Amino acid sequence: MKRMVYCLFVVLLFMAACNFKTSKNTANSEEEQDNGLEVRQQPFRNSDQVEYEISVVKGTTIKHGIQKRYYLHGSLYSAIPYIAGEKQGIAYTYYQAALGNEPQIWKEQPYENNELNGTCKRYHRDGALQAEYDYKNGLRAVGLKELTESGKDIEQPKLLLSKHRVPAGYLIQARLSDDYNNVDYFIGDLVEEKYLPKKMKTLQTRNEVGEIVVSQTSGTVTITAEYSTRYRNKGVVSKSINL
Repeated sequence: MKRMVYCLFVVLLFMAACNFKTSKNTANSEEEQDNGLEVRQQPFRNSDQVEYEISVVKGTTIKHGIQKRYYLHGSLYSAIPYIAGEKQGIAYTYYQAALGNEPQIWKEQPYENNELNGTCKRYHRDGALQAEYDYKNGLRAVGLKELTESGKDIEQPKLLLSKHRVPAGYLIQARLSDDYNNVDYFIGDLVEEKYLPKKMKTLQTRNEVGEIVVSQTSGTVTITAEYSTRYRNKGVVSKSINL
């Protein structure tokens, strides 16, 4: 049944793709009505300025088309493509721009079946690449490529692990090779040895050092750290330690 509904919306998208135009008027155009779509708008709280503008299947709340979000002064904040209520395609987030100026892309995020899937990119205000990182089926991959405004690679921190024998097993401590604030540490195997599962056990953090006692006394344990950079990018680094 879900497949039939999806196919129906794909047909609707094909009909609308060539001539679909968003409008900031509350009334829908005759063309949009013929395509079975209508544009709905949501203003900012206590303001008449439009914050969200989205094409939906007429008579429903199912998003189908490009959802646009605006800054309060009116410049475009984001554009997210939907098919049959799910994110499909590349979503863009923009830096705030002066009215009348073309907004500059800040984030570029590919979606498949409502999940991040592929290489995400971020850009400096001048359009130069700032960062690249990967997702698969909504799971974040280990690694982060980050560059300065001049294009120089920024070295990412290493994950340092140590173990200490205790009566209950081993005390494992984790820290990054450089100083970073608000670091989260996790324990557990990665999906395909590369992707961070959505639910992982977190380590207790003290003075930016992650700590956990494990009862096992042999084999390997994998620790992963997620950190924020000065460009507000999220980096992920992982390492295993033999017990």
